[in-house]
Amino acid sequence: MAQSAPNRFQILALSGGGYRGLFGAEFLAACESKFNVRCNNRFDIISGTSIGALLAAGLSASVPATTLAATIKDCGPSIFARGITTSVKQLVVAAPYSPAPILEAIRKTLGKPVAATLLSDYDAPLIITAVNYSTGETSVFRSKGIAGKAASAVSIEDAILASAAAPTFFPTKKIGPSEYIDGGLVANAPDMIALLDAVNFSHARMEEVYQLSIGTASRRQGSAVHEKSRAPGSFSWIARRGLIQTIMAAQEHLVLSQVSSLLRNRFLRIDEEPAQNQVEAIKSLDLASPEATQTLQLLAGKAWEGHKAARPLRDFFVR
Repeated sequence: MAQSAPNRFQILALSGGGYRGLFGAEFLAACESKFNVRCNNRFDIISGTSIGALLAAGLSASVPATTLAATIKDCGPSIFARGITTSVKQLVVAAPYSPAPILEAIRKTLGKPVAATLLSDYDAPLIITAVNYSTGETSVFRSKGIAGKAASAVSIEDAILASAAAPTFFPTKKIGPSEYIDGGLVANAPDMIALLDAVNFSHARMEEVYQLSIGTASRRQGSAVHEKSRAPGSFSWIARRGLIQTIMAAQEHLVLSQVSSLLRNRFLRIDEEPAQNQVEAIKSLDLASPEATQTLQLLAGKAWEGHKAARPLRDFFVR
C-alpha cells in the first residue's frame, strides 16, 4: 500500500516508447536506490502505456526497477529480433515481430501467477491503456485497487500485450470478441487518464494530486516521419511507422501540456532529449542494440543528475 505524505495523492505515469522504456526503468532504479524505497510504496496510482504498461505492472507488484531494467536489456533483442528475415518481412507485412517474446518477458518479470491474475482480482492500483481496434474506442484496463467492482476482467498479461501491440511492429491482440492495439495511439502518456481516475475513482481532490511523469528519451523536434522511405510508395512500412510515431508524439505533447496546466508545480515530467549524435541509436522504438542501450543509460544518468538533489523529485519518495 502506498505511503505518500499526508495531503498528497501521488500518481506515477509511464509513457510508451518500445525499447526506449529502458530510460524510465534506469531512472526509477536510481530513485529506488537513492531513496531506499519501492515505487509501489509511494504511489497511489501507477499507470502505463505500451512498455510503460509492463513497467507499471512490475512496479505495482513490487518488482524492483533494477529488475525491470535488466528485463528490458535481456529481452529487448529477442522482442525486436533483427535480421535478413525481419527486413524482408518489413517490406511485405504490417507486423514483422511476434508477441511471444513480450509474453515471455511479462511472465519472467511478474511470475506466471501474477501475470495471469485478472485485474478485477488485483488489489494494487494499476492502469493500463490500449485501443479497441474493433470499435475504435479507447480502452482503459483498471485494477480492483482503483475501480473496485468496475475493474476490468482481463488478465494483467493480456492487458500489457494489448497496450504494446504497436501497429506496423506487432499484430493486434485479441481479447474476447475484440482486437486491441497500442494505447500509444491515444494516450502514449497516460497522465490525463490517471489524473481523472484519481478524482473519479479514488476521490482525490485535485489540489492534493501530485504526478510524476516519466518519458522515453524521444526527440521533441524532428520525427521519423521525415525520413526518406526505403520502399516505393508513400505508405511503405517506414513511412507508416514515422507517421505513427509522430501521432504518438503529438498527442503526448498535448496531454502533458494539459496536465501540467492543471497541476502546475505539482506535476514533474522526467525526460531527456538525445543530443544530435545520439539520435541515430534510438531513432526508432524497435532499436535494441548495444548502442541504444548505452545511449539510454547515459540519458537516464543525465536526467538523474539533473533532478536527484531537487526537492520536487525527492518529495515523491521521501515522506
